[in-house]
Order: sequence, then structure tokens, then C-alpha cells
Amino acid sequence: MPIGSAVDRPGGVTYTGADDVPSADGPPFGVRPELKGVYLQSYQQRTARNAELGIEFKTSCKILGMPTIMLGPYAVEILQTPDQINWAQEYLRETRRIYLDGREHPDPEAVPATFEGYSTGHWEGDVLVVETSSIRGETTLGEYGHADDALGHSEKLTFTERMFINDDGLLQVDGVGRDPEALASPWEWTLTFRRAPADAEFMEYVCEDNNTDTIDPETGAEVTSIPERQLPSILED
Repeated sequence: MPIGSAVDRPGGVTYTGADDVPSADGPPFGVRPELKGVYLQSYQQRTARNAELGIEFKTSCKILGMPTIMLGPYAVEILQTPDQINWAQEYLRETRRIYLDGREHPDPEAVPATFEGYSTGHWEGDVLVVETSSIRGETTLGEYGHADDALGHSEKLTFTERMFINDDGLLQVDGVGRDPEALASPWEWTLTFRRAPADAEFMEYVCEDNNTDTIDPETGAEVTSIPERQLPSILED
């Protein structure tokens, strides 16, 4: 469970959806990237547009992609084999694959970029070092949602992550993003995750069932409603 996320709130779990993230908590990764050029202009336009509508971001049932898949609001399930790790996000049912079999990254001219990018990893002692490239440009940095103009970053964006169990017994991920076209300096962040309770189950999140895409006629704001998840009545006893 991402520490500080919707499933890690003091006082119990909340199920009201990804758009229930208090702005007082700061940016999702704790620090915003230092964008430049047209990518900074695009970010400023998105921020201004959301401020006009009075929203933090838009829930539209689109997958998050890298890097925000690392910090969805619900649980993460990690499946590990000697040759591959699958990082599955309950929110929007995304899966990121990290290959450990020694393969090289594909030629970006021959293989199109994807939302999750292409990730390979190797072990340095107890630390898993993951390199990711080929990430589609509309995924955003330090935000939820997408850049509608595909200017979240350039396709030269890469990430290096170091994943390990820290001294507090938490899974820690130290990430560094680099993009010569979109970033004025490397973007560094740290995420931490705690194990879910032993009886916790990974749930199916179907955004299409819950998402309503309507417009408030007075304000022009998108109205999105994600109802609380309920156990079937047969299980309530």
C-alpha cells in the first residue's frame, strides 16, 4: 500500500475514488519536476484550466502510465519470478512489467512508446535497479491524468529506480527521471510502501462502471462520481 494513499489514511480505508486526494498533501511524488520549454507551458495551461474548473485533476478512466502508475490511490500487487516482476495497480487495472532476463531495451525507432514504457532490471546485492525508457509523451510528471496535447514530457524521458526494503521494513523506491527536452534538471523522488494486512484482498476496479462523464451546465466543470465500493449483502454478516 502506498503510504499516505487512499488505502493508508488514518482512521480507515476510503473508497471514494482517485479524485479524493487532498491538495494539502502536496504533489503526489512529494516534489514537482522542473519542467522547461513547451512542456512547462503545457503544465501551466493544465493547472490554470483545472483551477478555473475547481478540480485537482480529471478522472476519465484512462490508464496512468509511467511514472504515476507507481503511486495510484489503491493497492499494488507485486508478482515476482526470477525473470520478471509484474507491478499491478488495482486502480485502473494497470500492469507494469520489469524484465530481469538480461534483455536490452528495444530500438525506439523500431518499437513505439507505450504508457508503461519498457523496463529492465538487475540486482545489485539486495537492491533492484530498474531502467525504463520508451514512455508515451502524454503521461504526466508529478500529476494524475494526461496531457491532452501529449506534452507531458518528450519520448526521451528515462527513469532509473532503486527498489529495496529499508531499515523500517518498508519497500522504498528511489527514482530519478531525466529528459533533455522537458526537464531542466533530473527529477528525484522517493516512494514508500507498507505491506497490506494479511487478510486484505486485491479488488477489481472497473472505472467504466463508476465513471460519469457529464458537464455542470452552470460552471462547465466535469462532474465525476465514483461511489463507495460495497461488499455484497450476502457477505455483510
